[in-house]
Amino acid sequence: MTGFFRLRFSGKLNFQAMNSAIQTATARHPLLRSKVCRDAKHGSYWATDIEDSIPLESWSADTECGFPAAAYIDLTRTVGTRIWLVDHESGSDLVVQVHHACSDAIGKCQLIDDLLILYARNVGELGDDVRLRPLDNQRLALRNQFGLTWRKLLCLLPRQILALQFVVKHFLRNAATLGLLNGDQARQQPPAFPSPCSAYFDGPVTACILSEAKRRKVTVNDLLARDLFLAINEWRRQNGVRSENEWLRFFMPVNERVPEDEILSAANIMGAVFLERNRRHLTDADSLLQSIKTEMQRHKRGRDGLLFIAALAVLRRLPFLRDHVLHRGKCMSSCVFSNLGVILNRTPLPRKDGKLAIGKLVLENVDFVAPLRPMTAAAFCVYTYAGRLTLNLHFDPRSISRLQADDLLEKFARRIHESAKIADHEPIPTFARQDGVGQECRAYILRLDDAG
Repeated sequence: MTGFFRLRFSGKLNFQAMNSAIQTATARHPLLRSKVCRDAKHGSYWATDIEDSIPLESWSADTECGFPAAAYIDLTRTVGTRIWLVDHESGSDLVVQVHHACSDAIGKCQLIDDLLILYARNVGELGDDVRLRPLDNQRLALRNQFGLTWRKLLCLLPRQILALQFVVKHFLRNAATLGLLNGDQARQQPPAFPSPCSAYFDGPVTACILSEAKRRKVTVNDLLARDLFLAINEWRRQNGVRSENEWLRFFMPVNERVPEDEILSAANIMGAVFLERNRRHLTDADSLLQSIKTEMQRHKRGRDGLLFIAALAVLRRLPFLRDHVLHRGKCMSSCVFSNLGVILNRTPLPRKDGKLAIGKLVLENVDFVAPLRPMTAAAFCVYTYAGRLTLNLHFDPRSISRLQADDLLEKFARRIHESAKIADHEPIPTFARQDGVGQECRAYILRLDDAG
């Protein structure tokens, strides 16, 4: 349950300036510097030591695309954040690992904003007149209220009861696991963590995707979810999986922040909804898209993401039921599908070709790697930076091989390309496949040709 983000810069980062930025930024976000303590009186609680710095670790990449070799984070032993500065031939990367209990991806974007502004100040490229966003950490204790009053709660209650029946019906069905490897094959895979691969769309293709969603009167999220269903179904069929009774189930995080939370520091304030389809629902792409649109609108109106949080609260008070749900060895969701939307669009820094710039240093790409759970072998994270859509797949190498993950991501990217009505322009894949620390990384750049 740890996620990563990687900031990829053209140009070299100054270690001392970035280390100073990290200490100042993480002091503004207490949960990033917290451990979990337990005692008989209070149970489990967060303990924060602002004076305890988070070390900036150096790692020299053997390849241009490699992540540092990471491990799980035990919050009872250490804080939930680990940071590396990675040097390679063309520039520097900043890789940050954060336990999901400490922050969700939106909180990580807040941290990125702070890091970039503070670093720019430290290297003399930004004046003190550009202020950091004001924070009120007293609101951390209120982050489980979600803007709900008793009146609002009563208004939502009928819908939540109906949604609960819907969820129970879902979990009586078998969710299809995306794992393709048997035990012997899994043991032969390198134990790489994290194991991501990414696909980047250029500006013109991204604009076509937005235009197609607008033309169809659906959200980009609806369009991408439809294409992911179709890509996974095609991928499983080509790999010999033809089960008729299983359901593809997406775990979809939902941001439950309200306007009052604008001054809140990094935290996890996410609910979740489930989107699932059987093979018979995947035969007509247009009707699939409309059904997803209708279902997502219903989830938003009813704030159904809160039901997931309520379920966690119930399980917390019923340990025997919690252990049964979490450890029964059954696939709860086929994959994670997280859409962050447009990121870093309000960061107060100069831009070069739409990308954030600090002097000659340019933030070329941002990679978000979503957490994985047991039996959920793939987590997709999609977002737009500098006008370019990015797809990131984090896969479990014990369940999916590197080649299988590459193939799945490519099928997803091609489905999107076709949905954007630019199929006549053959996508040009640019491969960046490198080995490093027991893993390899492949990226795809999909773009229109010169005529387009």
